[in-house]
Amino acid sequence: MKRKLSRQVKTDIWGWLMISPLVIGLLVFTAYPLVSSLVYSLFNYRGTGPLNIDKFVLLENYKNLFSYTGEGSFLHALKNTAIYTLISVPLGMVLGYLLATFLSAKVKGSRTFLVLFYLPTLISSVVAGALWADMLNPEYGIINTILKNVFGLAQGIPFTDKSHLMASYIFMTLFNLGGGSIIWVAGISSVDKTYYEAAKIDGAGKIQRFFKITLPLTTPYIFYNLIIGLIGALQLFNQPFVLTKGGGGDGYALLTVEMLIYNSAFSGKMGVATAMAWILCLIIAALTGISFLFSNKWVNYADD
Repeated sequence: MKRKLSRQVKTDIWGWLMISPLVIGLLVFTAYPLVSSLVYSLFNYRGTGPLNIDKFVLLENYKNLFSYTGEGSFLHALKNTAIYTLISVPLGMVLGYLLATFLSAKVKGSRTFLVLFYLPTLISSVVAGALWADMLNPEYGIINTILKNVFGLAQGIPFTDKSHLMASYIFMTLFNLGGGSIIWVAGISSVDKTYYEAAKIDGAGKIQRFFKITLPLTTPYIFYNLIIGLIGALQLFNQPFVLTKGGGGDGYALLTVEMLIYNSAFSGKMGVATAMAWILCLIIAALTGISFLFSNKWVNYADD
């Protein structure tokens, strides 16, 4: 009995030793920053030095975020982020799914197109932002140069103006459709071919097979891309930051919540920045939770 207990203790000790790097990493790099950011959000903290109890403001940082609605405010950045999310996520999913449907067809050269569409996603978002900033430049950008010299436009399109900047960026993101399409191609390819054969025998056409077989059986992949798309859109930072040089562009038209958090944190407003981060975290958690709550009404899993 004692030998069995000693062996079990040794096994447990070795087990804890093996997972200790992961546990320590989670505590130091995840749990501690999470708790400390919540504490910082309750103080008028600049980001350096110790916390002073006389700087304790409780929920004042959260309250102040909703008291100003002008350009460059938290609500303005939240509005920009919401507009981008509401437009780019559905648009990207629909176009990406249609692209995946084409790439999944047994057409000559479809695999080559799949690789070509996926290549833009391999480019660093920072590099892509810098490239697009040059291409969309109203003075020397290659897009306006083509519009002037090839199509004869007297004046180029002011892509970086307040009224065009959001639309220009959403257009940019369409070049990354290949990333989501890869997942959908895998989902469409995994559908059992016997369903299609049975549907053909029953006289179902291509459109009927798409809406009755392909679409329902790939809803788990659609749901996955929806969640990833929502989280990514709400945390938008890299490309808009590079494209607008961190300022959000003309009239703060492309200022996102993540950009405002970054700018606030590195301008001595760590307490305000962490408050914004927690609000964004709660919004993402709420939308993700709602998505999972209603997923059983339209997502069809193989085991169901």
